[in-house]
Amino acid sequence: MSVKNSKVILKDCHDPFSDCSTEEWFVKHMPYDRIVLQGKGYISTEGLSLLSENNKTVILLDTFGNQITICHGIRDSYTATKYRIAQYDTFRDKTKTDYLSRQITRGKLESQIKFLKSTNNSEIAQGIEKLSRKGISEAVSSRYYFDNYSKLIDDRFQFTKRNSIQIQKYNTTDVINGLLNYGIEEALIVNCMKLTYLDRINCIRI
Repeated sequence: MSVKNSKVILKDCHDPFSDCSTEEWFVKHMPYDRIVLQGKGYISTEGLSLLSENNKTVILLDTFGNQITICHGIRDSYTATKYRIAQYDTFRDKTKTDYLSRQITRGKLESQIKFLKSTNNSEIAQGIEKLSRKGISEAVSSRYYFDNYSKLIDDRFQFTKRNSIQIQKYNTTDVINGLLNYGIEEALIVNCMKLTYLDRINCIRI
């Protein structure tokens, strides 16, 4: 994120299967209450100051989605304080948190299906069909996904299943699990797959 000609320049690269998008806003017209930064990125002090002065919160996450820090301006408005309290109260409401959880799970599942389809591999067609079933839980979808994901990886990398991050984050049994554990981009792992060069390029471009 940077500032140019008094406009905030936002670069969105959250979806590894799509091209990055860029937006330009005068900060007072920006339709966002907060900016979320994840992984490697850049925000200028000018941008941070401009956002803070206009009550725009900046949230920094690590590659696993864990919150590292929150930065917002000093709030001297009671109205702004009430808004902030209401935002925190959202996460005390089970109905709202359940809704947010479902949306995150749905987005993750859609990305998994989209990626598997992009490989054009007939061997995993049945797995894609299972992932597309309605009402599938996150745990089951993750198992289906990595069962089929392993079929795409070249045998020399000895990737047979996804290890539990909680148990084996620092003692991975193979290269692919190591890359996945530390948030390495999917584009790099695509190069380890049993795909033609053209199919690899198509996967990376999605």
